[in-house]
Amino acid sequence: MLSYRSYIILTAVFLLCFSGGFADARNPPPVFETDYTLPEPETPLPGIPTVIENAIAVGVYATFLLFAGLAVHYWRSRKILFGLAICSVAVLGFYMQGCPCPVGMFQNLIQTFVEPSATVPWTVIVLFALPLLVALFWGRIFCSAVCPLGAVQELVAFKNLKIPDKYEHVLGLARYFSLGIGVFCVFVGLGYILCKYDPFVGIFRHSGLYHVLVFSGIVLIACFFIGRPFCRFLCPYGALLGLCGSLADRKVTVTPGKCDQCNLCEHVCPYNAILPPTTEPKSLEKRLDRVKLMVTVLALSIIVLIFAHLGSLTAPQLTMLNQDIRTARLLHAEEEGWITTAGTFPETRGLVQCGTPSEVVYERALRAERRFEVAGIGLGAWIGLVIGVKWVSLMLRRRRTDYEVDPARCFACGRCFWYCPNQKEQRLLLIEKCSAKPET
Repeated sequence: MLSYRSYIILTAVFLLCFSGGFADARNPPPVFETDYTLPEPETPLPGIPTVIENAIAVGVYATFLLFAGLAVHYWRSRKILFGLAICSVAVLGFYMQGCPCPVGMFQNLIQTFVEPSATVPWTVIVLFALPLLVALFWGRIFCSAVCPLGAVQELVAFKNLKIPDKYEHVLGLARYFSLGIGVFCVFVGLGYILCKYDPFVGIFRHSGLYHVLVFSGIVLIACFFIGRPFCRFLCPYGALLGLCGSLADRKVTVTPGKCDQCNLCEHVCPYNAILPPTTEPKSLEKRLDRVKLMVTVLALSIIVLIFAHLGSLTAPQLTMLNQDIRTARLLHAEEEGWITTAGTFPETRGLVQCGTPSEVVYERALRAERRFEVAGIGLGAWIGLVIGVKWVSLMLRRRRTDYEVDPARCFACGRCFWYCPNQKEQRLLLIEKCSAKPET
């Protein structure tokens, strides 16, 4: 384990790197009202260097995943995971500038379904699917030390304050909500909002919008006292990894042997991912639990319908955020005579100069409004489903005789390995066995 002095040194390094983002100069945007001429875009031709760079990126991710899996399930070493986290921040974070970003990769894939003409590099597809595939076999080892966003939070964790379990359940729903919001924004044409507000990419690139950097600073400061707040409560990719981790063939275990129920693992885990043993409920409690579970399951469909209706009512209020809808309404105001001069607004002025027919503008706006209607219902139904499934899961009583790991919450950080007395005993026996001199 590193000392507090080492933590402080690492934290100072990250703060210095983060502060450099405020000093970058900002180029003013071009003024299109003048005789400004758009330059010809220069698209790099695909070639051998690009293919090699993509293959190297995939190879680095795969290598890090392999070492993380070995460190978690075979070596059971917190030190190796901590060292791997440093390498991840240095290589995947600062050197590769956090790209491809695990937070926003799924938005690229959604874009291909919305716009068939959109293309996604094969690197993004592989790096999106690879951690999920590995999570089905080894759990969320990608979050342990491979993801540069999670590795930053792991390295700067100075004092991990415990969050009560009931608040953990509520706040943990936000990452599923952000997953739905990310899909909603791409579907209705509002862009990659999750990439825009990624709190750590700006740190890796030493640049970014001012309000995003302020948000990054708040999240980074919170990481000093709360274990991985972004991973636990906001990361949409973490929500997918949590689902795959729950189905993992080989889940993370606390002890390599018999559990002594010393409570050290539950005490040291900052993520509330260690579940204590349960007591056998009485017969009356079993019957009441069954009744509550049946009522909750029946109410699940009603919850989904209610939130779907709320989504259909809320989505039309957001239509003015779409450029096509906003342009169509301004054009309609000019054509109806509410605005006396044509081309008053910058949006309509461009239409006049390009000679774009009004029918084309209105058709685009109509398609966008239909997307808002469908996406609003879908987002509302998704939020209702997440809330309902969480409610059902809390009603279930799972019998546990020992301390077990919750695969949906566990980040495979290795703290429980380090504090488990059985793990320490095995390490001491291994050291004694290796240091023993052979008899002559």
